[in-house]
Amino acid sequence: MKMRLTLFVAILSLITAFTPAALADDDTIITIEGSGWGHGVGMSQYGAYGRALPIEDGGGGQTATEILNFYYPTASITTDTLPEDLKVHIFSGLGAELETSGEISIKNSQDEIFATLTDPTTLTVNISSANNSIEINDGNENLCIEDNENGTINHCLNEPISIDLIEGEPVSTDVISQFTDIGTSGNSYQWGSLTFRYRTFAGGGIYVMLENLPMDKYLYGLAEVPPSWPSAALESQAIAGRTYAYKRVLSRRANAAWTVPWDIYSTVNDQHYTGYTNETGSYFNNWKAAVDITSDTILSISGNPITTYYSSSNGGFSAAGSYVFCTTSNYPCNDISYLPAQQDDFDHIGNPYATWTRNYTGEELGRWIADSSLGGVGDVTGLRLSGDHGTSGRTDHVDITIIGSNGTVTTKGDSFMAIVNSGLTDEGRGLTEQILSTKYFFPNFALTDKRIHQDYANFLPPGWIGAETNDKFGTSFTQGDFNGDQSKDIVIGAPGESIGGITSAGIIHAIYGGTGGIDNNSAFYQGEGGWPGVPESGDGFGSAVAAGDFNGDGFDDLIVGSPGESVNGLENAGIITISYGTANGLETAEILHQDTNWVAGIAHADD
Repeated sequence: MKMRLTLFVAILSLITAFTPAALADDDTIITIEGSGWGHGVGMSQYGAYGRALPIEDGGGGQTATEILNFYYPTASITTDTLPEDLKVHIFSGLGAELETSGEISIKNSQDEIFATLTDPTTLTVNISSANNSIEINDGNENLCIEDNENGTINHCLNEPISIDLIEGEPVSTDVISQFTDIGTSGNSYQWGSLTFRYRTFAGGGIYVMLENLPMDKYLYGLAEVPPSWPSAALESQAIAGRTYAYKRVLSRRANAAWTVPWDIYSTVNDQHYTGYTNETGSYFNNWKAAVDITSDTILSISGNPITTYYSSSNGGFSAAGSYVFCTTSNYPCNDISYLPAQQDDFDHIGNPYATWTRNYTGEELGRWIADSSLGGVGDVTGLRLSGDHGTSGRTDHVDITIIGSNGTVTTKGDSFMAIVNSGLTDEGRGLTEQILSTKYFFPNFALTDKRIHQDYANFLPPGWIGAETNDKFGTSFTQGDFNGDQSKDIVIGAPGESIGGITSAGIIHAIYGGTGGIDNNSAFYQGEGGWPGVPESGDGFGSAVAAGDFNGDGFDDLIVGSPGESVNGLENAGIITISYGTANGLETAEILHQDTNWVAGIAHADD
């Protein structure tokens, strides 16, 4: 009796630990726990910070070379002659508003000056409704139009229209009616040429770009990490950012399918570039020094720059590029040697995104799912994960089964994240509520009466009777992660369960952790679903259970004891059944006993 009570309390404690606190009784709350921010491939910026931090401050005391060798292990740090004429997309909109801070000259497509403004001025750039060409208005007139004795000249009929920027006299830019969120408005620039081109997609408008931008001047405006970080972290970021830009310039200029007029986006679609705005910070000289000291330095393999992916945080384990950037139709993809999955012991240092938790109601999730291409399922009541998490434990190629009050749909883990974040964005809700990476799992395990028993609907196979006298449900209990979804699963034995009138044959119940509740379970007994053996009276299948990763494949496995099983005619000799964990849970199983060749001992009756 004492053992039975202890087991019940252990089960009850586990369920309570899985149940979100302070929830309304009539609400389904879905909890998502995760780690990291971003795709997790390549360098972790917070990991680089932790590695660069002095040892006495809890960091690794590493140099930029050591940091980059860890995150891009097969690449070499080399130098190269880099392009000095980058083209950066700032934004696309119906127009732009400019604020000049000094003298500017405006040039036509032939690089000829047609207007000079000596004083700070507000300019509006858009498409003229009169002649469907670019116009630049200073509040009094369209500077593109010149009237003389020979007639009217429109200097802005052909693109690009440009302003050569002058160091120390930045020009600020604000978009008018931006077409997409791929753009950065409100920043100032002092390097290269600020150019305006005709937008070639439906809706018209203009592209606002920087052209003829030297590589290191581009890097000055890269706002990827705080410039107050240790110099080794800044140098690592400068080399990674330079290599990324160089690789993008080479590949896009060589790609006939790349038809837009820029090399690089100013957003995190490529790298976060804010220009002069980034150069005005109090620690900018630290960042400038990192860029200058690493000038022309890149990461390459066989003389070619690599794609130096990086993200804010990998959550303690960098993701393989071959996992994250592999399309579903091509999965699995070949490994990328310089972008491996590997444990990162420094990612958590000073990192507010090392771990995070999000809570959503079932109604909220149902609303966002309905607004997506998946269609409505009603209020979401549960979520399940199955499939390949990759070495780093991410969900990009994991199937997320979304269980709703009106149906069930399935999508991939990265798509589920995108659906949730899109719904939040549409409702004006920000980063603190979003899913930050695909390295997440569902810890919820909530029961209505805080107990597990066999009277729950769908807990036993169809047509079976629920709790009965002498089932002995709860005699044994263990926990493990049998499907690799990073949520604890539990197994409960009921060795007194009758199977088709065969008394005390025994059964076990595997209940998979993660949102979905008790419905996410499987019942196993001998002779069912590929499990070996035949149920016999008194076998006591499930009298003892134990879990562990016995074959080293990353999934916990299950051992089930049947002490009453006969072996070669020897009654009560006893056996164990071992079932190996997989991405789909417990599937294949085999029987072992003391007459198995490699098992020590000899089977006897009543062993």
